[in-house]
Amino acid sequence: MPAEKNPLNVNNFKPGNLTRDGFLGRDARPIFEIVRQDADALARCGVTPEEVADFLQSLIEEGKKGLEGPVIHGSRVIQIHWARGMLPCPYGEPRLHSKISAVVTDPSTGLTLRFSQLGVHLIREHGFFGGTGSPYRLEPEEIVALMRQPFIHRKEE
Repeated sequence: MPAEKNPLNVNNFKPGNLTRDGFLGRDARPIFEIVRQDADALARCGVTPEEVADFLQSLIEEGKKGLEGPVIHGSRVIQIHWARGMLPCPYGEPRLHSKISAVVTDPSTGLTLRFSQLGVHLIREHGFFGGTGSPYRLEPEEIVALMRQPFIHRKEE
């Protein structure tokens, strides 16, 4: 994860600035501490933020094939939703991200992940998985568990 080039504007992460709910939830930790603890969790799992982002992006791409309907992908069910508009990165980069959200469920484990296109960027470029209690917070260990879940092809019913 590259060092941040610009000073961090913490207000961008708070509710009502860039998004209705913000990026921190009820988490009172400094952003750098959230990132550090999530990086430690990934290191314990032997996975990089880039590998996590690649995996999540592959789920989005697979889900897009369903045109907002559910897509069965192995043992996973992926549902994508597009909304109008774009979102800026709270780190202040001059780039906008599509408002795409994904819900991925693995019925065999009961695990459900909810994430956005912006979230994939935040993980890849900043190692930021969201604050505790944030609607789009992803737990690194849960993503890794889904990544390591055997890919089982289900027959269409």
